[in-house]
Amino acid sequence: MPELFAKATLIISMAAVAAQSTLSYYIKGPRCPKWPLWFQVHRDAIHRAIRTEPKSQPTDEVIDQIDFEQVAAENMKWDLPESVISAEIGTYRKYYIEVSDVPIDPALAFADCGLAGTKLTALTAADCTENGSLRKIPYELTVPASLRLSTTENTDAFASTPLFPGERIILYLHGGAYKLGSAASHRGLTGRIANHAGLRCITIDYRLAPLHPFPAQLHDAYISFMYLLTRGFKPTDIVIAGDSAGGNLSLALVVLLRKACISVRGLLLLSPWSDLTTERPSLKRNAKFDFLCAPPLASPLNPARTFYAPGRKLSAEMLDEMAHPLISPVYADFVDFPPTLIQAGEKEIIVDEISQLFENIAAANPHADRKRYVYECYADMIHVFQQFLNLPDAQQAIARAGAFIKAL
Repeated sequence: MPELFAKATLIISMAAVAAQSTLSYYIKGPRCPKWPLWFQVHRDAIHRAIRTEPKSQPTDEVIDQIDFEQVAAENMKWDLPESVISAEIGTYRKYYIEVSDVPIDPALAFADCGLAGTKLTALTAADCTENGSLRKIPYELTVPASLRLSTTENTDAFASTPLFPGERIILYLHGGAYKLGSAASHRGLTGRIANHAGLRCITIDYRLAPLHPFPAQLHDAYISFMYLLTRGFKPTDIVIAGDSAGGNLSLALVVLLRKACISVRGLLLLSPWSDLTTERPSLKRNAKFDFLCAPPLASPLNPARTFYAPGRKLSAEMLDEMAHPLISPVYADFVDFPPTLIQAGEKEIIVDEISQLFENIAAANPHADRKRYVYECYADMIHVFQQFLNLPDAQQAIARAGAFIKAL
C-alpha cells in the first residue's frame, strides 16, 4: 500500500510539473530559444524527479548511519528505462564476458597507478578466487544496419571476433553517475552512433556504486578491453566512447592503457564528467537549464563521493586522492593523446569542466592537426542531450560523432 501511494503521489507531482512547464512555455516562451515544448516538459519532469532538497541532505556527522545498500536500492527505483532500436538502425544480442577467460598481470597492467593500482590489483586477486572465477560482465553487441559485408567475409555479424582483418569496433561505456544506467538504457544512442559510424558496438554493464565503489568500474572496463584483444582485435582497432560518467570512465581507461604503452584508435566523449573534485561556476550558472542536479560535495550522497568512497568523511586527503587522473581525468597527461571528439551542451552544469578538459588536451598538443582534437559545444543544449533522440541538435551531434569515428 505505501508503494502504491508513493507511485500515485509521483504521478500527480509529474502531472503538475508538466502542466506548469507547459503553461510557462506558452506564457513566457521557451526557456531557451531552441527548446521545443516536449523537450522543456521532459527536462522539468526529470529535474523534479531527481531533485533533492538541500535541507534533506545528510551531513558527515551522520555518515555512519547511512545504509548504502538502501541507497543502492533507491537508485534502482530511478534507473534509466530500457531503450529500443528499430531494424533500420540495427540489431543487438546480449552476451557475457567470462572474467576468468581474460588473463591479467597486475604488475604490468596497474604499475605506477598508486593507490588506484593497489585497489585494481586487489580486485584482480578477488576474481582469481573460487567465487570470483564465476564472475561475468554482461554486454550487448550491436550490429548496425549500415554494416556491409561481402560474401567473402565472415557473415556471422554477431561473432565476437573480427569479421575481417582490421575491422574497427566501438567499446561504449554508458553514463548514469556511476549509480544508474545500462547497455539497455543507452541502446537507442549507441545504436545510432554505430549506424552512423558503420561499426559494430559493444556496450558493457559494469558494476555500479555505491555497492561497488572505485575502481570496480575501471576494472570491468579494462577487462572488457582486454577481452576484445583476446578475441582478435588490436588496440588500434578499438574506439572508446562514453557519456557523462561513461565519459569519465572512457578517459580513465585510456589513461590506464597509456601507462602500459597501449594506444587506442580514438575517443568519443559526450558530456564527459572529468573532474570529481571541483564545483565550477557553470554548476550554478546553468542550474535553471540543465536537468542534472546533485547534492554538494559536502553531502555523503554526492555522486562523486558514493562512487569513490561511500561512507568515508570528506577530507583534504580524500580530495587529493580524487584528483588522481584515473578518477578526475581532467588532470591527466595528454601529450600525444589519441584523436578525440568531445561534445557538450552550452547549458549543462558541467560545461566549464568539459571546456577545461578540451583546453588541457589542446594545450598538451599545440602542433596537432586541428581535426585530431575537436570540441563541439551546442547552443542551448543540456547534459547528454544526444539521448533526446528526436531533438534536431541530438541528431546532428550523433551524425557528426559517427562521421568522426568513421574518419579515424
